[in-house]
Amino acid sequence: MRRAGALTAVAAGLLAAVPFVTGAAAHGYGCWTTGPIEVANEGVWKYFNRVSWCVQDAKITSVQLAVTHQVVNQACRWVGVLEQHQEPAKDGVGRTVYDRGEFSCPGTIGADGVNPWLAVTVEPDGTYTVDESGIHW
Repeated sequence: MRRAGALTAVAAGLLAAVPFVTGAAAHGYGCWTTGPIEVANEGVWKYFNRVSWCVQDAKITSVQLAVTHQVVNQACRWVGVLEQHQEPAKDGVGRTVYDRGEFSCPGTIGADGVNPWLAVTVEPDGTYTVDESGIHW
């Protein structure tokens, strides 16, 4: 029984990385969710984003961003999301989502950065690109 549970967990993890679609995308309708997009300060913290969006009549009708975090070095703490916004993509069809968070780490622990950020562009056909990501300090 343990083996079945482990296989289920592995299968769920693999499926989580595949964009999820409902509806008939070929007809301009559907909803998608990206796999987790990670920005990490190795050994200190990890920051994950998932972008979900829906399309109707080949136009994006909603975009939502879900953020989760993991504190790896217990000297640090999660402060929160500092900035989130979205705007029309440069192509005039998609939407670009920007997100920036903050961790607080004392002394040299945070010297490599405490502000993970990223910009993701989603398209009405269900595709997406991670335009940029990084860490500000």
